[in-house]
Order: sequence, then structure tokens, then C-alpha cells
Amino acid sequence: MRIEVPIKNRISVQWVHILWLFLFIICFTLQSLDLVGSFQFDRHQIEKGNYMSLLTGHLVHLNWNHWGLNMVGLVIVAIFFSLYGSLLDWLFVLVFSALSVGIGLYWWHPEVIWYVGLSGVLHGLFVYGAIRETRFYPFSGYVLLLLLAGKLFWEYMNGALPGSEEMTGGRVIVEAHLYGAIAGLAAIFITWPLHLLHKLVQVKNRQQDT
Repeated sequence: MRIEVPIKNRISVQWVHILWLFLFIICFTLQSLDLVGSFQFDRHQIEKGNYMSLLTGHLVHLNWNHWGLNMVGLVIVAIFFSLYGSLLDWLFVLVFSALSVGIGLYWWHPEVIWYVGLSGVLHGLFVYGAIRETRFYPFSGYVLLLLLAGKLFWEYMNGALPGSEEMTGGRVIVEAHLYGAIAGLAAIFITWPLHLLHKLVQVKNRQQDT
């Protein structure tokens, strides 16, 4: 039986919005204080043992245009997808996507010396959110997945989308988008058994109460 979610609840305030707000504030603060160089993904620093830059590199951006574009993506996630997971769900997807992108770039792309931006992580969040959306809003969920797949295929074959590098003011590392999307897909399979177990516990508790 499909569970229908009223449209009005689709954009209602959720506890997970605290996570998105905190992420927004962190990104804004680091950009305002011009700390990009200190927090960026830096291969040389990672090789010296500074593994935190695998995560912190996603929090800083090339410039304010780059920051603004990524924050628009974050707002879209916050408004339309927050309903589809708990605070812990989204925190896991966020960190898992960030680590997947960072490790993927470090391990398979030695030519990438430094990297900044949230776009790879956003691809993970979008894929996870779109897949979860298919349960409640199949049409929009599958359309979004199709668009994301088309975008990734274009980038794999042709590189960055036309105009994207001009808007961000630098090279777009499209491999980060792919690794983020794969992480979002993997997160579905990782969290699904936990959701199933949670539902079974709820059913068992209701049966005991009756």
C-alpha cells in the first residue's frame, strides 16, 4: 500500500532543517572570513595526515557566485526532500557523500591537487532525496532521477555543462558529481534495512499495546 503525503506537509518545517541551517551558516562564515585556503581539499595536506580536508573541502567555495549556486541547491534539498528522512538519515547521507567524494578524488584522480565546493555532496543528497520521493510522488521523483542521470551522462561524455564554469569562475570537477551521486544511491541500500527494522519494531510494539 502506497503512503500518500499531503502536499502541504511536503514543505513543512522538520527537525532536519537545523542541519541544513547549520551547514548554510558554516559555509557562509568560512567564505566571509576568507578561509578557503585553510579548509580546501588539499592533496599535499592529506598526504601529511590532514584527513579532515576530505570533509572540509566541501564547505568552502571558489567565490561568492560558486557559494550562491550551491546554497540554492541546498535550499532545494531542504524544502523538498527533508520530509523523506530523519535528522540522522540526512546527517549520514551528508557525511557519507562528502567522504565518498573526497576519497574518490584522492584515490582515483591524482591530478586533482585541490578541490572546493558542495556540488558533489549535493548530487548525493539529490539522488537520495529523489529515490525516496518516488515512494510518495512517483512522477516528480522519477523525472528528477532521469534528469540527474542525463546530467551525469553529459558530464561524463562532454565535461561540465555549458556555462557552468563561467558561472563558478573555475574548473568544474565533474567526477565529484558522479561520486556524490553514487554515494547517494549507496546510502539508500545502507539505510533501507535500518528503516525496515524500525518499522518492524513499531509494528511489534503496536501489537503488544493491543
